[in-house]
Amino acid sequence: ANCDEEASSWKFWQKIHLRRGDQKQKELERLRSDLENGNIPIADVSEIETETGKAQRSHSLRPPPKPPRMFLFRSSSISTPRNSAVINPGSDRNSFIMSQAYQNSRSRDNTNIPTAHVAPVRKEVPPETTDNNNDILEKKEKIIQNTDEVKPIIARPVRGEQPNRIKIVTPDLTPRRNFSRQRRSSEIVPQEERHKLIIQSSLELLCQKFDPFTIMNDLKEKNVVSEEDVQAFQEHPDRRLVCESILHNLLEGPYSKFFIFCDILRHNNDYNCLALIMDVMKDTYDVVYNIPAIASEEIPVMEEEKAVTFEIGYFNAETGVMKPVVELEKTRDSSKRFSRDSLFFKRASRLSYMSVSSDGGRSSDDSVLINHGTPVINICISGHSLHEDRAKALSKVVSKYNCILELRIGKTQLSGRDVGHLSQAIQASACLAVLDLRLNSIGNEGARLLAVSLAKNSHIRQLNISSTGIDHEGCKNLSDALKMNNTITEIDMSFLEIGDSGCICLGNMLKQNKSISKLRLRSSGISWIGCGILFEGVQQSRSLTVLDLSRNFIGDNGMEMMCRHLNEKCSLVELNLENCGITSSGCAMLSDVVLSNKTLTNLDLSVNFIADAGVTKLSAALERNKSIKTLGLNMCGITNDGFSKMLDVLECNPTMTLLKLCYNRLGKEHSNPTATSDDLKYRVRIVTSSNPKLKILLWGNSFDD
Repeated sequence: ANCDEEASSWKFWQKIHLRRGDQKQKELERLRSDLENGNIPIADVSEIETETGKAQRSHSLRPPPKPPRMFLFRSSSISTPRNSAVINPGSDRNSFIMSQAYQNSRSRDNTNIPTAHVAPVRKEVPPETTDNNNDILEKKEKIIQNTDEVKPIIARPVRGEQPNRIKIVTPDLTPRRNFSRQRRSSEIVPQEERHKLIIQSSLELLCQKFDPFTIMNDLKEKNVVSEEDVQAFQEHPDRRLVCESILHNLLEGPYSKFFIFCDILRHNNDYNCLALIMDVMKDTYDVVYNIPAIASEEIPVMEEEKAVTFEIGYFNAETGVMKPVVELEKTRDSSKRFSRDSLFFKRASRLSYMSVSSDGGRSSDDSVLINHGTPVINICISGHSLHEDRAKALSKVVSKYNCILELRIGKTQLSGRDVGHLSQAIQASACLAVLDLRLNSIGNEGARLLAVSLAKNSHIRQLNISSTGIDHEGCKNLSDALKMNNTITEIDMSFLEIGDSGCICLGNMLKQNKSISKLRLRSSGISWIGCGILFEGVQQSRSLTVLDLSRNFIGDNGMEMMCRHLNEKCSLVELNLENCGITSSGCAMLSDVVLSNKTLTNLDLSVNFIADAGVTKLSAALERNKSIKTLGLNMCGITNDGFSKMLDVLECNPTMTLLKLCYNRLGKEHSNPTATSDDLKYRVRIVTSSNPKLKILLWGNSFDD
């Protein structure tokens, strides 16, 4: 019975739906026939919509049919607005409807005028003709043919174009062109083109220190600038723009004009320092490119490794720090952006480059540094051979100029004899503070000659002799020279086979030296015996703060010897014990040091056999330690259980800001049921949210998000 009722109800609604469809179809046919016979006028679409009313919702379960494809075509009777007035059958209607803007300015004719607003449509046919005015399918070919004949010109909008906007034009003296990009450092630079590299390197320095108006007459007399340039430059408010224009002319001109410009600066007391900086670059290029290298000593080097670069800055004698001119330029731009008085100062007078900055303390300090600081230059040569004659020529350059602050000549095929030539210049230099000789086979002979100059030099602060082939004999010579040297603060002796014998010399040196703060002995063949001897000197040193013993297999025995001397009086701040063969037993002894030491802030135990047991032994001390901020435990075989212990530490100790746990076994296995990966992820979110400064590095694990 229920089935019959449902069937009858369905048939009832189907009959009503079909009846509605038949009525609509009949009404549509009646309207079409009346339109063909001309019985009714063409009404506006809006009026038709108001008469027919809104479409009613269908109660049928079947979706409504899709509209016929004929309505997808554009029709004059459907798409274009019409006038409700009756059209005279004899009138000639235009083939398209113009926009309101064109109705008043264009006359009505029988031709199709293309515009950017209205697309052309087919011509209307009077109702008295036999053609159907609304039959789009019959006239489709004519419409397409008509549109092919007349193509509308559509104006494309310009991106970012804003009409009626004032354009600000800067008063450029010459067309602004960017300096040409520097050629590859490995290429041989001809003599006549080296001045371009020199100008590119010293551009910011000249724009900051050089005032062209003071020597404009000399530049005119020497034909560096023309009469037209002088008239354009005269009383120009932007000093920097004038400097850039002059440098552009020198960049495009011959080398002789640049040489005359340097000679003018050299004879001016205010700009003599600028000429010295450019002379250093010129002489350095001459050493590398003019003096031929000995063919027998030339070792094949990749072209990408060859480079000759310079860095120019201002040296502060009180702090012993150099600020590059590029950094000062960035600081000046950022401070000038928020300065209200900068534009006034720039227009009012020709002040120094940094005097237009804001009134902040940092900007004022930079301004004082530029106005009163000494311009210095750093030389970096790599890949090019400096053997024999080139080493002699470079030593003359170092001894001639007292504005060279850093000399980095790593991987330049220097020998022990070449270091002897340089040592004389190092001993005579009063400005050289950084000496980098890495990746040169100078051997013990070079170490001995270098030690002679270090014993008498009182300006070098940083020395890098890593990978130079020095053993314990050369280490002894250097240690003896450093006992009485109180200026060197950083020494890098990594990748030298000094062994335990070298540790004896270094330990004795640390007991007497009072200036060394950083000592790096990475992969130096030190065992647990040498570690104990070395830390005797570390314990008595009051200046050493950074010690790197990574990649020395000291083991747990070395850890025991080290822990004996790492007491509360030790001054170490950073200790690197990466890949030293330490196990969980060594962590037990190290935990006592962590618990008592108050100065150690960075501790790296990566690539050791610590595992979860070592973390458990360290966790109790780390919870109570309030000084360690960075802890490295990369590649230590730690699982979820060890990570859970470290999270306990982080919850109790908010001092730690960086924890490195990369490439461990996190997310793979655990014995503690509460140390699942999901639980640990949740705890990580809680810990990091409570301590915003904390960073946990989890790269290379099963879960690293």
